[in-house]
Amino acid sequence: HAQREAALAIGATHAEMIWLSVLRLSAKGLFGAVVLGLGRALGETMAVTMLIGNRNEIAHSLFSPAQTMASLIANEYPEATNPLHIGALAYIGLILFAISFIVQGVARYIVNRFAKRAGGA
Repeated sequence: HAQREAALAIGATHAEMIWLSVLRLSAKGLFGAVVLGLGRALGETMAVTMLIGNRNEIAHSLFSPAQTMASLIANEYPEATNPLHIGALAYIGLILFAISFIVQGVARYIVNRFAKRAGGA
């Protein structure tokens, strides 16, 4: 609150005050929230399965029905009887875990860079 008042006291406009004091100081938290949402979306299974169309073929367009890795595992695991099929689904799960782990690691690195740039810990 004091930084907002100080920015206005030195002649900053309302928009400049929001940009310089509010958004700059909250950038770390905003970016963290976006990345947490992305991580949640990567692991989401059933809502995305119903929304995306659940078609088990390679999509030729960005807007055509498709299937995510999580929904592929959820749909095919109950019917998988062949050990090779089960192993392939486990490997897809491992790849999904690795992607989520990498995204979270990159996000943590960028959030820490925001904190150092803003002078925080």
